[in-house]
Amino acid sequence: MAQAERHFTEVGVGASLEAVARDAGVGSATLYRHFPTREALLAEVLQRRVEKFEAARTRIEQLDDPDAALEAWLAALEEFFSAFDGLPGPLRSALAQEHNPLAMTCVGFIDGTDHFLEAAQRRGTARQDVRGRDLFLAALATSWVRGSSLADEGSAERLRLLMRNGYRS
Repeated sequence: MAQAERHFTEVGVGASLEAVARDAGVGSATLYRHFPTREALLAEVLQRRVEKFEAARTRIEQLDDPDAALEAWLAALEEFFSAFDGLPGPLRSALAQEHNPLAMTCVGFIDGTDHFLEAAQRRGTARQDVRGRDLFLAALATSWVRGSSLADEGSAERLRLLMRNGYRS
């Protein structure tokens, strides 16, 4: 698993699975027997990161201000999605594919986003028609922009501001 994470960190989610297998000291067939798809391997690597991410969630849960908690949650998601170059694409695709192993990671993040959004909605500071899934996708899009060659230094922050102004009531 460490070799896969290292390759995804260095090269992105499109890293050669053959190179991952070679560095792990196994053949490609062995890797594919354990992880039949790139998404399955990526899901396993991300699950380890999700466990670390839970510490951030616990910290965010302690915030008294629902708006600050929602913003902190979205920032944590954006940071998580930026772990590997190209990660937003497979996560976005996972939402549309019923049996994609990455879908469970997305569902957990959407549920978390719903939790923080609903607190802001109860307070009256977030629009009632906004869904956690919408904000999840917005955080995913912002993390993609951070790595885009079209973006400049302020692009991500401008998108965050647009997003914040869009979900507030």
